[in-house]
Amino acid sequence: MTEKRFLNFILIEGILLSVLGICMLMLPKVTSLTFGLMICIGLIVYGIYKIAHAIVTRNYERHFVLNIVIGAVLAVLGIVLLSVPQINLLIITSIIGVYFLVESISNTAFAVQTRKTMSFWWVVLLIAIMQFILGLIIILGLPMTSLWVVGMLLGINFLVSGMGLIAFRLSNKYDY
Repeated sequence: MTEKRFLNFILIEGILLSVLGICMLMLPKVTSLTFGLMICIGLIVYGIYKIAHAIVTRNYERHFVLNIVIGAVLAVLGIVLLSVPQINLLIITSIIGVYFLVESISNTAFAVQTRKTMSFWWVVLLIAIMQFILGLIIILGLPMTSLWVVGMLLGINFLVSGMGLIAFRLSNKYDY
């Protein structure tokens, strides 16, 4: 892949993230509930797949019983979380808060690494600071805000990250 093509992918990703972020901000409760539902469905489907895979490959794997147990735990966890959406959103909200904190560390490292080659490296650093603050808001606001905060903060994160990628692409010193 050429550098120009890579930078164009960065621009397209930035635009898509920005549009998705705006949609999420317009419907934060729907985003939260949909996100929670998708996590539950993913756990159930992956749990069933893991059980089926363990059964089919039992002659080739030494620990196939462990895979069956893990698959069952995943499927049951998905069903339980699906039946109790408050716990589901609380867990997901906690995970999202930790995600924002870890993502802020990653973006800080990226900003420091690219500060000599990108004009607007500070935009990525600004995004990292905002992500850190968002992570703190989520973690400190539990459990009262778990219904709407996931959708709202995911929307903000998508929008800001998309804008950062667009700025990253447009500020490239080596434009081809």
